[in-house]
Amino acid sequence: MFNLRSVQKNTYIAPEPGSALWNRNFCIIAAMACCTNFANYFVGSSLSLWLIDMGRSHAAYGTLHSLFSLVAMLARPVTGWMIDHGDRKKAFILSSIVYALSLVLMLYSPIFGLFVAMRLIQGAGNGCSYTVCNTSAYDYMPRDKMEKGVGYMTLFSSLISALTATLSVGTYTNRGPAVIVLFSVIAVAVGVLLSFTVVFRSPADRRPFRFRDVFNLRQLFEKSALSPSLLAAFSVNFAFGVRSYIILFGRSIGISNPGWFTSVSAIGLLIVRFLLDRTHMRAGTRRGIIYLAYGVLVVYFLMLSFCSNIFMYLGAALLWSVIYGILVPQLQSMAVGTAPVERRGAAGSTFLCATDIGIICGSLTGGILTDSFGYRRMFLLGLIPVALCILYYAFFLSKKIK
Repeated sequence: MFNLRSVQKNTYIAPEPGSALWNRNFCIIAAMACCTNFANYFVGSSLSLWLIDMGRSHAAYGTLHSLFSLVAMLARPVTGWMIDHGDRKKAFILSSIVYALSLVLMLYSPIFGLFVAMRLIQGAGNGCSYTVCNTSAYDYMPRDKMEKGVGYMTLFSSLISALTATLSVGTYTNRGPAVIVLFSVIAVAVGVLLSFTVVFRSPADRRPFRFRDVFNLRQLFEKSALSPSLLAAFSVNFAFGVRSYIILFGRSIGISNPGWFTSVSAIGLLIVRFLLDRTHMRAGTRRGIIYLAYGVLVVYFLMLSFCSNIFMYLGAALLWSVIYGILVPQLQSMAVGTAPVERRGAAGSTFLCATDIGIICGSLTGGILTDSFGYRRMFLLGLIPVALCILYYAFFLSKKIK
């Protein structure tokens, strides 16, 4: 069980199997992750409108969104090494400060090139800070409750995404980008303050930062996490990248505030999490609900490709909650749960790197296809990687679920 004296002595004590998930440090780390996600999503949710209003194209937004994810992806494995061998608190604080400062500089960028550069620096800052939060949360999840812990971290992220999408679009429309940046910087500051109250796990193998060690691929990535990570990348995360156009798509079919998509999907995610918490997860059950989620993903893309009104639009939002609420915690817990404790930083960064790869591919492909064929065909063509992932899961990965 969690010992309050460990806070006073600044020593980490791992939670025992069967102990409560909602211990003090897990709650604070979850709150830090929420602050980090709020700062990221509050800007990201209205960035497409910001760029379009600057006279840029859909492809320009897709390219910038993809480059942001690419930089975040490159930052994650280095962060994973620092988590396993360095100081987690310093990494979180420094990356958060970098993110906040680049936001302010982006707002006042006199040229578009500097705007792009600042956005990419934000990718590095967010990639580092969220990886620290995510991996540190694993340390305070009892092993028998890891799937639930990951599920709640996913739920919190989605709830923040939902709240920020609606608020961000409305704030941007009424107040402009300056208020967007202000709220994001405040969220970062709150996250930094919370980090001073957390007892981070000290690495068992502390090492000085050396490029030769840090950029060793065997050290950066965890082999056991690759299969579920790549499966998530080219299915649910590819769809997440495509979903970055959902605001613009909603506006194109006449929906006044398309940010309601993420709000409705968040409500659905709460219901999905509630049901999963009351489901006894045997191996056969896990296989079945993953198949269910993939089937819903196919229906989701088909519904969006024929969507013409707000009812279908919000119906797709509910389907997304089933997809995201099942696939992300299941595949992420598979990726991290099979790794040794001392390699959880590498396993977590491996999964998040794969997440970024999927988002990059979905966002970049979505922008190009939208400019060439329109939104509906773009959604329809999104079924191709999903079909390949279903086949990979059926023939290779499903048999490994225990």
